[in-house]
Amino acid sequence: MNRILTILALSALSLLAACKDAPPANGPNGFITSPPDIVIKSVQIIGSPENSVQGDTLYVVTFTFTNDVGRDFTPRPDHFILQDKDTTRHAGIVSGSTALVGKINFPDEILHKNESRDYTVAFLVYAGTFGTLNYALDF
Repeated sequence: MNRILTILALSALSLLAACKDAPPANGPNGFITSPPDIVIKSVQIIGSPENSVQGDTLYVVTFTFTNDVGRDFTPRPDHFILQDKDTTRHAGIVSGSTALVGKINFPDEILHKNESRDYTVAFLVYAGTFGTLNYALDF
């Protein structure tokens, strides 16, 4: 009985130790943060069925993006960047995996200044990745 309690206590301590490295909570899952112009609505985690050197997991992220860049423009999925804690930049994708069929919503219309629109973009990452989602005009 004491051995079982010891194992449970050690397991609980290891979970608590792992929590100290977790990112701050923001959004539905807390492991993706964003600036004020992006509001994360949901994150779906899918194991990628294809082999890739870029990652083994797809994060399918649904969010509202507000155009605060000062001009009208048409957002591109590959300009939404998930930058992880190691500063690796993962560009958004809308195709390239059978796991994404029917999950992506990416309107290709002009987004006017101060207008908001919902988008769904996927990021190919390694399991356990966390970071910040931004829109990069210069990417």
